[in-house]
Amino acid sequence: MATTINLTDSARLRYATGALMYFAQGIPAGLLSIALPAWLASQGVGAGEIASYLAVIVLPWALKLLTGPFMDRYQFPAMGQRRPWVLGAQLGLTLSLLGLMVIENPAEQIGLLMLIGVLINTFAATQDVAVDGMSIDLTPVREQGRLNAFMSFGKAAGWGITSAVCGTLLVTFGMEVTAIVASASAGVILVYFIFVLERTGERRLPWSAGEAKAERMAAGSFRSVFSGVNQVLWSRASIVVLLIMFFDGLVSGYGHALMPVAAVNVFGFSSAQWSQLVAVMGLVGAGVALGMGPLIDRFGSKKMMTVNLVLVAVHAFLLAQTQTLWQDSTYVRVMLAFWVMMMPVVMVCAIALAMTICKSTASATQFAIYMSCANLGYSFGSKMFGLVSERSDYVEIYMLMGALVAATVLVLMFHRHRHDDDDGDKRHRAARYTMSTGGGESGMFFSGAMRCPKCRADMEQVVHEGVEIDRCTTCNGIWFDAGEVESLRNKEAAAAIDTGQTRTGKKFNTVDDYPCPRCGGEMEKHVDPQQRHIWFESCTDCYGSFFDAGEFRDLAQLTASDIFKRLFASKRA
Repeated sequence: MATTINLTDSARLRYATGALMYFAQGIPAGLLSIALPAWLASQGVGAGEIASYLAVIVLPWALKLLTGPFMDRYQFPAMGQRRPWVLGAQLGLTLSLLGLMVIENPAEQIGLLMLIGVLINTFAATQDVAVDGMSIDLTPVREQGRLNAFMSFGKAAGWGITSAVCGTLLVTFGMEVTAIVASASAGVILVYFIFVLERTGERRLPWSAGEAKAERMAAGSFRSVFSGVNQVLWSRASIVVLLIMFFDGLVSGYGHALMPVAAVNVFGFSSAQWSQLVAVMGLVGAGVALGMGPLIDRFGSKKMMTVNLVLVAVHAFLLAQTQTLWQDSTYVRVMLAFWVMMMPVVMVCAIALAMTICKSTASATQFAIYMSCANLGYSFGSKMFGLVSERSDYVEIYMLMGALVAATVLVLMFHRHRHDDDDGDKRHRAARYTMSTGGGESGMFFSGAMRCPKCRADMEQVVHEGVEIDRCTTCNGIWFDAGEVESLRNKEAAAAIDTGQTRTGKKFNTVDDYPCPRCGGEMEKHVDPQQRHIWFESCTDCYGSFFDAGEFRDLAQLTASDIFKRLFASKRA
């Protein structure tokens, strides 16, 4: 009897599988978007054609949000809820990579190269959606942050290693050998996944023995998926975020088209040298991006994105104004390395910013729209470089990149997230997530819980009298969105909601310098005017409030002892 390997029973297997499947997504990213553009430039293909190629092949990533409803509607539960889609997409990715073997003369076959690139990325984007869905279905909340780290590392390693190896293979052996190696790498991961089941007892292949072990998920329609998100997508805050994501993608696409062409045609790099530089600094950038999480928690996504965009803008303007140093190989290498490193750093800030305004009931679809907007911007940015390259020199081209980054910062200044009162329940909730990124076409992954700003544990949703609040599962602190404190300020509601120990609340009451857990805004310190011993914090942007355990019970009732506490209450700093 064959050994059964299933994801439900093994955390280590989930980590390894997530990393490997994301590594597979990194293979086309490293080959198509990093190694090939530099090689095409070295083969005499014009900057405009390279830019058009990049603009077209990224389009499947802009449309990947449409695949989710198809996966929910068409299922084969006997092989698992998501596994058949993962297998099919990985098989398609493996075979489509072989299609690159027909490219003999890239200068004369650029149209065919685009078509094959679109096909490859269609399978890669489909695999991405299926793997994310499978991971969410099978992984406990407490493990999802670690799983996401493994997956992010897998994708970064995938495009980093692939770009370095394929950059060398293209120069040494040409497209045919490179395509075979890339396809074989994806094929090895496909063979591995054939032996991995979601649950014990399911079929390994359609004709194998086994049966469905999980209930069939309810099929969704496009109308039902988008009806809920449509209510919140067109708010002022959401429109600003759509613009921010589009401009961020515009900058990324423009830069990804510009940099390999400039590296080869202006700065004297070989295509292999450029691929190796991107591989090393891309991995460094992915590590820095993962380390941005605590800083985003501390200062907010808007502030961190602004700082990083300003650095990128200064870098572009500085590179444009130091043309006399372009012959200095060390200077050029440092400047190009900095740009490569900063791209995933800026992207992780953009992802965090978009997540803060996603409504919980439609967060996955709403966020997918924001990411699709970024990928659409990427396509426009690549095409923009192609048009500009035919009419401008590289000083002007780098100046325009700096101007695009500056425009993104300007749009970012209009972002000020507030709770909207347009929807029927007067609520606008942020996404509950654990998130990280692994380079281009980043994967994202929801953990299903907002984090407590005091102890960083997950917060659970508690519904009382039709109002949903968030309560920490560890310290029992409570988060109220705007208007909820007033609607629930009575003894009965407070007793049902505030179930924590007062002594625990006093311990965490000293922690009062933190960003808003809902939108990342600034938290202002408050003292209740009637009961001055009660200290709490409110967000200056979204107007939500946080109370430590026991404080809301105390707030909801005024007793004689509170009069004496008021006389002797210390003044809050």
